[in-house]
Amino acid sequence: MSPKRIVIAFAFLGTAFAQTDDKAFLEKFEKTFEPVGSVPAKDFVPEAMMRGELHMVRPLADNDGLNNTYFVETPSGVQEITGTPALLMRVREIYALDYLRGLSKSEEFGKALGKAAEAKVQSVAGVVRDPIGTIKNVPKGASRFFGRIGEGIKGGRSREEGGSPLQGITGVSKAKAQLAAQLGISPYTTNEELQRELTATAQAMAGGGFIVNAATSLASGGAGAALTVVGVNQTLQDALINSTPEDLRIINRKKLLALGVDRALADEFLMHPWFSPWHESITTDALAQIGVNPTAFLQDACRALTPEDAFFFQRLAQILARYHATQTPLRSIQIERSVVCAMDKGGTLVVPLSCDYAIWAERAARRAEEFAAFAQSSNDMKGLALWVDGKVSDLLAQELTARKIVLMADALRNH
Repeated sequence: MSPKRIVIAFAFLGTAFAQTDDKAFLEKFEKTFEPVGSVPAKDFVPEAMMRGELHMVRPLADNDGLNNTYFVETPSGVQEITGTPALLMRVREIYALDYLRGLSKSEEFGKALGKAAEAKVQSVAGVVRDPIGTIKNVPKGASRFFGRIGEGIKGGRSREEGGSPLQGITGVSKAKAQLAAQLGISPYTTNEELQRELTATAQAMAGGGFIVNAATSLASGGAGAALTVVGVNQTLQDALINSTPEDLRIINRKKLLALGVDRALADEFLMHPWFSPWHESITTDALAQIGVNPTAFLQDACRALTPEDAFFFQRLAQILARYHATQTPLRSIQIERSVVCAMDKGGTLVVPLSCDYAIWAERAARRAEEFAAFAQSSNDMKGLALWVDGKVSDLLAQELTARKIVLMADALRNH
């Protein structure tokens, strides 16, 4: 199995809950498990995103019990993409890259980029002597780059930000965020070629006066489409589009410290190589809405090893914030059985899960059994709830009900 098929939900939902009596467990439940396999892609992907001039999503996706892997035919070949939000973003990126490639070939673009190069040299001459050498003891190499002078050093930079350390000085970072919004993508994409095209175009915009009006030029959803996918309100959307990465980290650090997070942990999270400024800001905003100390959450989140891990934790924070706002206020966020959970003020333990389509298979069964046993053995726990941002099978819903686990599927949609 390729690394792309190793799903983050398995890492945080499946591996930590091995049963002591494995043989007895399988004898009891194995025959009841639903088989993993193919599912119709159209059940998860909006019809408008299934095909276009430059892509076609194949009709069947592979479901591994939690997440879907889609197969997308593109001019460069078939791409395997795990996770519905990742698929929607990738489709937009295909068209954004094609559009930017076309822009870069124009005469106007070449002239603007030349002006930007001259403006950049003039604006930073003598300002920074040895920027990289000023950063010391930064974990995991996250801060080998920095943006605006000062806060860039304090805040660090994710692997997705791309570009040079001096971009913030000439406003390129902000131009890139606004350009990406027009294209319906994230400015922190991990697609290296798209990052190069975004950066070059943003340089031409910021320093050369190049004008881009791409909102109506792409079949990508237009301004804010990328943020609609991840479910943020208008206020946060405006901040993400109109702020530099360094501005966002200043805001995020203040919020985390106000929640009682230790400065060292806050900085570790904000300098983490896999949490882009968008991941950080959306996660922090959700935690601030809850208003309890998120130290346990952040300690677990800092174990992320991939961008998919970062998105997974972002969604967990969003799910908990939705529960807090619409169900019962939360009184604590904690780790139980190696999983991020929260206790509400009524004594219900809430388990958030981010996935595409969860079925009654071995991993889900093991977790359900162990959490149900934990609930029965706890004097403080009054109830158990599983909130999922994706879909669940009818059988899984039945099995959870039988164990007195309250289920909410599609938890981030407006019900």
